[in-house]
Amino acid sequence: MVRPTFWTSGGAEPMTGSTAAGPSVPRARAESDRWFVAVELPCRSSARCPTLAAGERLLVPGVAQLEHARARGMRIAVATRERASYGTDVDWLVDRWVECETRDAAAVVNGLAGLDGPVAAVTSTVDGFLGSAAGAARALGLPGPTPGSPALAEDEAVLRAAVAAAGVAVAPGVVVSATDPALTAAVGYPCVVSPVDGGRRWDVALVSDDRELRAVAARHAGRRTYGRGVEPRRRLLVEQYVHGPRFAADGVVVAGRPVVLAWSEQVMTAPPEWSELATTAVRQPPVRQAPDFVCAVLAAAGLDAGPFHLEFVLGPAGPVFAGLQARPADPGAQLCVDQVSGLDSAALAVAALLGEALPRPEGAPVAACARMHLLCHTGGRVRAISGVREVAAIPGLLVAEAFTDVGDEVEPPGSPEAFLGQVLAAGSSPEQARRRVAYALEGVHVDVEVLQTV
Repeated sequence: MVRPTFWTSGGAEPMTGSTAAGPSVPRARAESDRWFVAVELPCRSSARCPTLAAGERLLVPGVAQLEHARARGMRIAVATRERASYGTDVDWLVDRWVECETRDAAAVVNGLAGLDGPVAAVTSTVDGFLGSAAGAARALGLPGPTPGSPALAEDEAVLRAAVAAAGVAVAPGVVVSATDPALTAAVGYPCVVSPVDGGRRWDVALVSDDRELRAVAARHAGRRTYGRGVEPRRRLLVEQYVHGPRFAADGVVVAGRPVVLAWSEQVMTAPPEWSELATTAVRQPPVRQAPDFVCAVLAAAGLDAGPFHLEFVLGPAGPVFAGLQARPADPGAQLCVDQVSGLDSAALAVAALLGEALPRPEGAPVAACARMHLLCHTGGRVRAISGVREVAAIPGLLVAEAFTDVGDEVEPPGSPEAFLGQVLAAGSSPEQARRRVAYALEGVHVDVEVLQTV
């Protein structure tokens, strides 16, 4: 078994750029006829206006990658199903929008044929389009993960079956229809329920009885889209709940070798909600067997190139697989990873795609970095927001932002729109980083008025 690589500080080569917005790398005029292509770009919650943010302003990993490609003098193209959905937010960075059916690798390749120059890289950081991007890259003879692997199947049941078949611990689970009115949990209660698709970002819950399970199923059955025209399959994975602390490993697979950049301990919301409330990233694995576990999961999932975000639970008998995305973590969690690794993960991903020498850590990475979400526990309308700018004076604070504004309607838990904001802070220990984000979050207030249903 190939053990993962861990990069530590020392012997650093200079890097430019950051995952914080700015733009953080100079906007260079394209000096090459080569194209760097993203298949769709992730949309993220961000501060609605400057007065609702303090510290860094984050970029989604996909946009950060485009910045680094632009800094190399490359031209930037984005393949998309719906050009209008992006507005003008990234026009400053994109040279060409290619409208095509981005769920189809062949359609992406056909769309890129109209570019006036060679394509150097095709990639995606968006759930639902990872497989088509990999297929397009392979068709063009470019680096990328192997198409058709379980990691790119966009089906949690397929992924878990492959991991379990390799002898890796996976919680017992069954796949059910979200439209079944008599739905019950064959694995018993409590159990974790989530759609087989959608990247585990919608309608995930920890339920304790049939009533809660059927409520989640009904909510998912009524969800019309995940965005960008992607319709839910309305199939749910129901898994036995595994007691124990929850962790994530974030990194990238280069030449078949996993490079783990950071390990993060996750704290989830109270049930029946099941969203990440807080995460704390460090460089040390939580247990001795964690590196081998990561290698085994990635090998079983067939993820042989590119970034990964892998989640697991430390159960009574050791690590138990909980989830894998063949993309970077969300921007806040990814900034935590970059802070403790001393690496710019977007620069690393671009270098790997272009076959360049990989950047080394620069400077002194922080010992720990924590992120905590501000969540809405009910739907309603925002009446007031305060305290965001005031928390900027807290030592170690990196980011504080509110994703909503006065007058906005917010959703109850079960979708990405339930997140009202986030706070990130660095510390000399995990405990200090967590204390700082908790202290900062206490100073941020979002008053939500519950709307009466008619």
